[in-house]
Amino acid sequence: MSLIDARRNAPRISVEGFCGVASDEQDLDHATMSDLSTDGLRLERAFDPAGPAAARSVVQLEIELPGLDEVVWTSAIIVRAYLTPLASGRDGTPRFWCRAGLRLGETSRRDRTLLRDYVYSQLVHRAMPTVPDRRLEPRS
Repeated sequence: MSLIDARRNAPRISVEGFCGVASDEQDLDHATMSDLSTDGLRLERAFDPAGPAAARSVVQLEIELPGLDEVVWTSAIIVRAYLTPLASGRDGTPRFWCRAGLRLGETSRRDRTLLRDYVYSQLVHRAMPTVPDRRLEPRS
């Protein structure tokens, strides 16, 4: 998929990062973030059908921006989710791997600006060709 897809409202970048999904008032469940845009993200994690977040369509997220010492707090709406069956647990309960697309909801202006600047700077950085530094080459 291209970085700017006609189906998307905002550019999307591939990232390898982590995101915390608030499961209740005190705990964060960890998820892997694979795509990020200024409007949404893609998460992957083990899915617990009995867990507190299973029936919700809106979740709270703590997004760790890879390469920065910054965290973005936001709510997000689950737009789509794909469940892949895994081996059953020890007690015989079914287990699933979940890949979910989320659209960002309420976010502070500071965090929205930070996220936008991060995505666009990554796009520019990845689009620039790498040019060798000729100053480091030995002279003949």
